[in-house]
Amino acid sequence: MTYAYKMMDSPVGKLKLVAHGDRLTAILWENDKPNRVRLHAMVEANDRPILVETERQLNEYFAGTRNRFDLALDFEGTGFQKKVWEALLTIPFGETRSYKEIAVQIGDVKAVRAVGAANGKNPLSIVAPCHRVIGASGDLTGFAGGLANKQFLLSLESGQTSLDMNVAVENEEAPAQPARQSPRSEKQPSLFGSGG
Repeated sequence: MTYAYKMMDSPVGKLKLVAHGDRLTAILWENDKPNRVRLHAMVEANDRPILVETERQLNEYFAGTRNRFDLALDFEGTGFQKKVWEALLTIPFGETRSYKEIAVQIGDVKAVRAVGAANGKNPLSIVAPCHRVIGASGDLTGFAGGLANKQFLLSLESGQTSLDMNVAVENEEAPAQPARQSPRSEKQPSLFGSGG
């Protein structure tokens, strides 16, 4: 099984966009751990339509003109991981949820740690917004892209930053915590394909 990839520059560093066929499979961070998301052989394919469209939508997101993604996704993981990742898609732009709230949403209140582990393996950073999941106390917690990038994304979504902000990925000290938002009852529709 061969994957196609395209690199893109962003305010949070270089991102590797990965597709399988005509569906987006992963968005990997510049300094991602090599085995955090396990994928097979990859070939560069800068003209793959899904990758070009993903880059366009991410650029709009970073520019503040897009608050929801419309992409065909292909999550690869266990059944439990997919439930967690689908729950991430329901967190509205500019809001946050705790790991416990995600566990309750997927019907397993005791699975808080497992939710945290699945969140850490989320292959589609930003699009499946694992950055919107924070600790129960409101603290920022671990993030594959680094805590500075997590803070940047949350600040971008709350309108508290601009693209001129210098994001120091090496600096894992996060500035002031984002305001906790209350859950909404409305949900975004699933973006999973029928095979995912």
